[in-house]
Amino acid sequence: MKSKYILALLAAAAMATAVTGCGKKDTGNDAAETTAPVGTTAPETTEATTTTTTEVVRAAIDFNAITFDDGSLYTCHCMNGETEGESSCNLEVVDYNGDKKLRVQVLDKDEKTGEYMIPKLVFNLPELLGVENVGKIDHIAVDFDCEAKDVWHNDDGTDSLVVGNFLGTLGGNVAAEERRDDDGKLIQTTWAQCDFECMDWTNPTAYFHVESKPQVIPAKKYASEEGTTLVIMRWAQKNQVDFYIDNLTFYDAEGNSIPVIYQEGAGAGESDDTAAETTVAAEETQAAAEETTTAADTTTAEE
Repeated sequence: MKSKYILALLAAAAMATAVTGCGKKDTGNDAAETTAPVGTTAPETTEATTTTTTEVVRAAIDFNAITFDDGSLYTCHCMNGETEGESSCNLEVVDYNGDKKLRVQVLDKDEKTGEYMIPKLVFNLPELLGVENVGKIDHIAVDFDCEAKDVWHNDDGTDSLVVGNFLGTLGGNVAAEERRDDDGKLIQTTWAQCDFECMDWTNPTAYFHVESKPQVIPAKKYASEEGTTLVIMRWAQKNQVDFYIDNLTFYDAEGNSIPVIYQEGAGAGESDDTAAETTVAAEETQAAAEETTTAADTTTAEE
């Protein structure tokens, strides 16, 4: 997880931070902050904006991000059509554009609508972070790369090999059970979600960075309990589009990333020592990367 972070730090000084905002829709749920590659266009009814640069600039990689570089799925599994409208999926860590990412292939198509159905991807948070740390989650960030595998059929009868809409939610089981106070007021719900709405009507591939807003409603915050999950959903889509997940990062209310303690085959209860070791290693890696960046800046100044 750390190699990408070091490379990102070294490259940061040479990169211009120009990004494009995805459209956001008021659905009554929280809306995620999203960025997209330049060149994205959309129908006039959307709220997408663009910048003038032609270079795709990716978000910085946090040293505690899940980068999938080791080939693990990090507890991720697909619900596989357990309820109506859900699609089964093929999940695999693959090389994509020279980088390992978790590829999601949607397998099921609705016979009536002709749309590819909804993949729901589940991550076990106590196993990833340690059950004692789940309650610290304030917001979540993730990178998506999308690749169109067939054409989008436009309303005017033409076809376009484009990503099109990429709409979904970052949601999850935030507590094992609902709780109310003595007056019947809800103080803990079992589910919360944050919607995102991205699109690219020009290109067959696209990159989107999605970051949920901090959860300001106490009842919707994660509780430090077993059974809590992150669920990434993409809504039904007209054309087949593979998408790739990368750099999944969890942040606390102070903006600090939460270390990932997951080890393949280890249970959620085996987290304390591993979490401490992971935190120390992450801090040492960050310090070394910052020293490298400082040395590079000094050399440039002397020249």
